[in-house]
Amino acid sequence: MIIIWIVPLLLFSTFLIPLVSSQNEYEYNIESYSLYFDMLNQNSIKETIEVILTANQPFNRYVFYTEYPVNNLDAIVAINGNTLASNVTAEKITGGVTAVHVTFPEVTKGDQVKIRISFLTSGMVQDVNGKQQFAYYVRFNQPVDVFYARLFIPRGYAVLSPIIPSPNKVESSANRMILEWKKIQVNAGDEFYFIVGFSEEIQPPKKTSPLWMVVIFISAFAGGFFGGILYKEHKERKSLKREILKSDEERVLEILKEGSVLQSELVKHLGVSKAKISILLREMEEKGLIERIREGRSYRIQLRER
Repeated sequence: MIIIWIVPLLLFSTFLIPLVSSQNEYEYNIESYSLYFDMLNQNSIKETIEVILTANQPFNRYVFYTEYPVNNLDAIVAINGNTLASNVTAEKITGGVTAVHVTFPEVTKGDQVKIRISFLTSGMVQDVNGKQQFAYYVRFNQPVDVFYARLFIPRGYAVLSPIIPSPNKVESSANRMILEWKKIQVNAGDEFYFIVGFSEEIQPPKKTSPLWMVVIFISAFAGGFFGGILYKEHKERKSLKREILKSDEERVLEILKEGSVLQSELVKHLGVSKAKISILLREMEEKGLIERIREGRSYRIQLRER
């Protein structure tokens, strides 16, 4: 695989691990939480979620939320090593979020539950300046002992650098490349952003005949001559364009001068991805320019009062 440069751009998607009891005690401890993303093609990804839980009290369901489409949903549940019948359903809720419910026979305190959910999805890959980028966001609502994320990239693509964050392991086989991230002792509220750029592999050039060498030489000479004439004009246009374009931060501030807006509305106003908006707003909040106020499953953005 060939490592080349990317412009980071992250597609934002809310992913929560819910279910906290009213007694401020988690229904279960999460021993491990694994995400597997198998890129079937640019428009389709098979996502698999594997979670191992230890019950703190009786419960009989597991729920997760995603803003990505969910198709061909399937789930397998094993309780104390025994695979049992389970039921999995997807339900659209507010804000374009889908809730996936996995129900199974009720477990008791101390039981170990292993849940494996898989489905086809899309929207994690975007075209960025003629290249593709995979992007994903995950946020945890309770502690996790071990967190894994694995991305399987099919043969025929070159991974772009930098990869955010840097993977703990990279493996390559005849059919695909595997990138793995690992985190020990995740805290409640921790967030992780993943960006991996890729493009079709660069093929070595074919041998060029002597006749084509002559053509290339003449073309290069002519191109250099006319290029010198056009260079100054191009440089002036580029300078003018730089003066006209405004930074994303300035555009956000101008929008917020008219009043607070939802984060999803900023995505539409600026015409960029949810992930880029998420990163931009977090940086602006750290600078003290704006405030992000939780509203449902999204944020309301407003200027910080001075």
